[in-house]
Amino acid sequence: MLPDAAPVEPIAVAAPPILNALPPRLDLRFQVRYGLAAGEQTLVWVNEGAHYTLTSVASATGLAGVFYRGRFVQTSRGRITPSGLQPEAFWDQRGDKRSSARFDAAAGRLTLDPAKGAPRHFVYEGEVQDALSLFFQLALTAPPSDGTLSYKVFNGKKLRDYTYEVRGEETLDTELGVLRTLHLSRVADRDGRFEAWLAIDRHYLPVRVLRSDDKGSEMELRVLSIAP
Repeated sequence: MLPDAAPVEPIAVAAPPILNALPPRLDLRFQVRYGLAAGEQTLVWVNEGAHYTLTSVASATGLAGVFYRGRFVQTSRGRITPSGLQPEAFWDQRGDKRSSARFDAAAGRLTLDPAKGAPRHFVYEGEVQDALSLFFQLALTAPPSDGTLSYKVFNGKKLRDYTYEVRGEETLDTELGVLRTLHLSRVADRDGRFEAWLAIDRHYLPVRVLRSDDKGSEMELRVLSIAP
């Protein structure tokens, strides 16, 4: 008589995070500083139930040439899943130069149609965010107060693995008053500096962002308003 087979232990699968509730629409307005130039940027979130749309528009009030002839528009559109955002398309328009990207999550494939040249293809596994959706993925999932976070991000030109260090809570003086924020800083890489301050009591939305490119040019965003 054969001995009874040992019971098979089920494989533990991590449960998706409980997503924060965001309003159906959010309008954020920022002051932009880029070198000697100044301007404004709007960031609009629209929740359509199963899908989302994010639109960012930056316009210059100073040296317009820095802002690609005065306007820099990015749009991200995709699905809202139990794990958060799943981008499906991303558009980038800088003056008269326009590029787009398509995400095929099932195939793990991203196709970039650049402003010039042939399409480029990237293969990925797991979840991926783009330069806009990352902010609202953070808002939906609320980062821990310390530790590190890793994301695969399409930055508009290529797909990169980024790691962010959570530096803890900081008080920030803004146009909205004094806010409790969570400070995130990307671990140093060849793509330059990236730091963000997320307002803890305002849906973890970004209220200050510092960026620099590989040439050392620095851009700063500071929130002017959030509606509602």
